Amino acid sequence: MGRRINHNENDVDLLARLMLAEAVGEGAEGMEFVGTVVANRVEADCEPDFRNLRNIRHAIYQTIPGTGIPHFEPVLNGALYTQRPTEEDLQRARNLLHGHRDPRARMSLWFFNPSPGQAYRDPCTPTMPRSPMTQFEFAHKNHCFYVGVPNYCPEFYR
Repeated sequence: MGRRINHNENDVDLLARLMLAEAVGEGAEGMEFVGTVVANRVEADCEPDFRNLRNIRHAIYQTIPGTGIPHFEPVLNGALYTQRPTEEDLQRARNLLHGHRDPRARMSLWFFNPSPGQAYRDPCTPTMPRSPMTQFEFAHKNHCFYVGVPNYCPEFYR
């Protein structure tokens, strides 16, 4: 269980769209892992990466500091805006916002696909590219999931 995140139906729709755009080919579990990471970022509220992400919208539209480039590929390439979530997708997003997090991804704050557009996933790296404060936790289909190194974000990793 995680913390419940204040939300409205627009937030539910936005989270469901991101989960679909990032992981629709990875089934319900893959989409839930992605959504868990987004919810975890709001819950973490720690320096330097996730301070003041007050809601799902902030987390989804967050940019890489100093670049203006969105963290999430579907925001950058527009795939976020072409998704049409079903009621099942929306319910999955609601559950995450109500605090139900997948135990496997419960502590993950990052994910990435090391081989987009390929039929297979390249090996996951020990740390996420350009994020030295991370360490590999697990892989699911096309995505690698990461947690913070020891002493990173003590507000979240307690």
